Amino acid sequence: MGIYKRKGSRYYWMSYTLDGIQQRVSTKTTSKALAVKISKRREGEIALGVFRVGWAGERMRFEDLCEEYRESHVSSLSNSSKDAFKSHEKHLVRFFGGRMLSEIDTPMIERYKNDRRHQRTKHNPDRTVKGATVNRELETLQCMVKMAVQRKYIGGNPASGVEHFPELRERPPKKRIAPEEFVRILEKSPPHLRVGILLLEQTGNRTYSELFSLTWSQIDLDAGLIRFDVPLKTKASGEPEPLSRLGLDVLRWWKAQMNGISDFVFPSPRDPTKPIRSVKTAWRNTLKRAGIPHFPIYHLRHNFCTRVGRVASDAVVTKAMRHSSVETKRHYQLGMVEEVREAMNPANEALFGTLQQHIFSTVTSGSREQSQKKQPEAIEV
Repeated sequence: MGIYKRKGSRYYWMSYTLDGIQQRVSTKTTSKALAVKISKRREGEIALGVFRVGWAGERMRFEDLCEEYRESHVSSLSNSSKDAFKSHEKHLVRFFGGRMLSEIDTPMIERYKNDRRHQRTKHNPDRTVKGATVNRELETLQCMVKMAVQRKYIGGNPASGVEHFPELRERPPKKRIAPEEFVRILEKSPPHLRVGILLLEQTGNRTYSELFSLTWSQIDLDAGLIRFDVPLKTKASGEPEPLSRLGLDVLRWWKAQMNGISDFVFPSPRDPTKPIRSVKTAWRNTLKRAGIPHFPIYHLRHNFCTRVGRVASDAVVTKAMRHSSVETKRHYQLGMVEEVREAMNPANEALFGTLQQHIFSTVTSGSREQSQKKQPEAIEV
C-alpha cells in the first residue's frame, strides 16, 4: 500500500492489492496528507472486508476531467489548438458540468449533439451552429472520455458510438481564382490584408496559425525562407517555407513600411505587441467591393496547391504544402528548398505572366498610414 504521483496527473495515486491483483487508483486530491488518509482508510476497509470495488468516475465531476485533460494533453498543443479546446470546453461544461462521469451516457451525449446543433449563433441569430462545429466538440469529448477509460475512471466510452453530422453539404465549393479576379481583390484590399492575401497565395500557408501569427524573426529575407519555430498542425508543417521572388519582394517592402513598430508581421491595430486576431470583416468587405461572391480566405491555399501542381511533381507540391498525409505514401526529403522555389517562380510566370509587376505595384502602392486612413475596416474585428 502506498501513494505516488503519476505523470500527467495532478492528483496523488494509491496502490494496493485486492484479491491478489494490484490496483492503482487516483485519490482525486492534490493534498499529500489527505491522500495518505484516503490510502490508510482504503487499507482498513480491505482488511475488514468491507471495501467494494467501484469506478473513480462515480466520484469525479466532468469539470475535473476537463482540468486533468487540459494539463496532460492540451499543454503541448499549438496555440490555435489550445484556443479551440478552450472554446469546446466552454460549451461542453455548460451542458455536462456538475455531473459525475458515471452519469454521462450515450443518450445524454446525443441530446447535447442535437441541442447544440439547434442553438443560434452569437453573431447571427438567424443561423444555427454548424454541424462541423458540433463535430469538433464531440471529437474533443471523445478524447477526454477515452482518457477517462484508459485511467480506469469509467468502464467504457459513451461518446464512441455517437454519429457525427455530415459536413460536405455545409462546406462552400472551392473557388478557383482567375488572375484578373486576384488583381481586383488586391486593388480593393486594405494594406495589411493586401500583403496577407499575396503571401497566402504565394506560400499556401494556413491563415491564422501560420501566416497572420508570423514574427519578423521567423523570416529570413537573405535566404528567402520562413522558418516555423512554433508548434503547428503536423511535424511536416514545421518545414522551412521557401519564398518566391514576388513574395520576397513584397515582404521586404512591407518590413520597410512597418518600420519596426512590432515584432509581428501583421500586428493588431489595437495592440502592436500582439498579432492580428481576425481579418474576416476586412476580407468580406474586400470581396464585396471587388464584386466577387464570398468565399473563405483559406481557399487561397487551395489555389496555391493547384497553381504549383501545374508545373511541379507531386513530391515538390507535397513539400511546398508541407503536408504529412499518409495518402501521398512518400517520405519527406530534406534539401528540397531550391526545388520548391524553382517550381514557385515558373508557377507565377505561367499564371500571372507580366501581371507580376502590376501585382507588386498594387500591393506596394501608397504608404501604410495613408492606406489605413482610407480603409476603416483595416481595424481588427
